[in-house]
Amino acid sequence: MRGRMTLVRTGRQDGKPGAPAGRPAAERQRDRQRLARLLREKCYLHGEFRLASGEISPIYFDCKRATLDPEGLSLVADLMLDLIEDLRAEGVRIDAVGGPSVGADPITAGIALRSFQRSCSLPAFLVRPRAKEHGTGRRIENDIPEGASVLVVEDVVTSGGSVRRAIEGIEASGLGVAAVACIVDREQGGAEALAPRRLLSLFRRSELEDSGLSRRPPTG
Repeated sequence: MRGRMTLVRTGRQDGKPGAPAGRPAAERQRDRQRLARLLREKCYLHGEFRLASGEISPIYFDCKRATLDPEGLSLVADLMLDLIEDLRAEGVRIDAVGGPSVGADPITAGIALRSFQRSCSLPAFLVRPRAKEHGTGRRIENDIPEGASVLVVEDVVTSGGSVRRAIEGIEASGLGVAAVACIVDREQGGAEALAPRRLLSLFRRSELEDSGLSRRPPTG
């Protein structure tokens, strides 16, 4: 399935396709608004920044300022877990969650912790840029069974390059990728580059800028 999606969905209660479930829609929307405010205050930077894609941009979403913030990580983990519950309700199998280090690391850990607290435990894994040259020699950290269907997470997706490289390692380890989810989709070709996998986001860049982000005074 091609295309991008933004998380603005109602919950499900029993995890079965077609059945209502999860957290109430009003609670989800409240958390989404809180996270949008935090992103505006902490993560939207003006200046001259070289992106992972090599492109120079006058704006930068430094989402680690949210995922390394206690409130921010709590909100991200809950909203990502809502998204996972919705995917499962559609019949999409999600056995584990992980993504490329280091942007995905706090997101992955937060989802795993929150899933335990919400009684729907979901194991997590980390994807190194390359296999370790010592110890276990792994590229994928944690023992996820071969054949598992996973959600790949990232903080910001621009061109999708880092996620594509992580997916190569994930699939080489015998895991299947059900979908990709990020906090912010910069809408610069990531969804198209990751197709046919679906890219889901908590926010699109255009949504955040429509909320007034682009009118903030420059910050360093």
